[in-house]
Amino acid sequence: MSTLLAAPLLPVILQKFKTTDKSEAPQPNISPYWEGYQMADIMLRDGSTASDPRLDRLVQFDERSRGYAIRSLLTEELPLRSNAWRCDAWLDQGKEGACVGFSWAHELAALPVAVPADTSLAQKIYRDAQKVDEFPGEDYSGTSVLAGAKIVQNLGYMDEYRWAFGVDDALRAVSYSGPVIIGIPWLSSMMTPRPSGLLEVDRDGEVAGGHAILVRGLALRSRLPGEERGIPVIRLRNSWGREWGHDGDCFIKVEDFDWLLEQQGDCCVPVQRSQGPAPVTDADAVAEMGDA
Repeated sequence: MSTLLAAPLLPVILQKFKTTDKSEAPQPNISPYWEGYQMADIMLRDGSTASDPRLDRLVQFDERSRGYAIRSLLTEELPLRSNAWRCDAWLDQGKEGACVGFSWAHELAALPVAVPADTSLAQKIYRDAQKVDEFPGEDYSGTSVLAGAKIVQNLGYMDEYRWAFGVDDALRAVSYSGPVIIGIPWLSSMMTPRPSGLLEVDRDGEVAGGHAILVRGLALRSRLPGEERGIPVIRLRNSWGREWGHDGDCFIKVEDFDWLLEQQGDCCVPVQRSQGPAPVTDADAVAEMGDA
């Protein structure tokens, strides 16, 4: 059963949070969360670095996205509620930097509209996204959540997507609309979850790279074993296999989620999902049967 939270209580739950209006965010070619970070193993196409090849989400913001805010579809009067969207896929990107493709594949495999999604689809989304993102060429590691959204739409899996500009909108989307795909900086402290599955977000620690990942749940009053009870957390499905974390998932405190979004994070919300591309007639087979 979902836990409902009346709208007037929202400021109490999020009293430590400062909701960010992304309309005031700096341009994507400036990545403040990379400042002071020492040279790592991999130089990504946008000039940022990653110490883990799996963490290659790139920052890309299109000014036109401001006109497609999820807030216009999800009224603020809707109370936040605890909710989780089932996802029966546990994909593993291996050592490849294709987190954007895998996060979108996980979204496709999740309710409310679940379709078959596997590694080959994840890799296709990733490779095709590199062809449409703002970065020239394809001989580089990484792409953006926005580029992934364009490809998923082009493939016929969704008719429309919107953006959550701030933590309140992201949480409300997970409460009512479905899972969301986020792009955030991934800190070194987040590489290994605690036994409970909770990630440690050391805001003064090193950034290992940028990650795209699916948010599939929200608990307003969590009961994670060994952790403080009653704190709001989000639940994420990572693309590092089912053995990682808590059955392939992890948890992040909502206050840390809010901070991560402020670090030039983005949150894409599919709002009109579909079962995928329309069936295509096999013209050759028809001709062979004599009905061409």
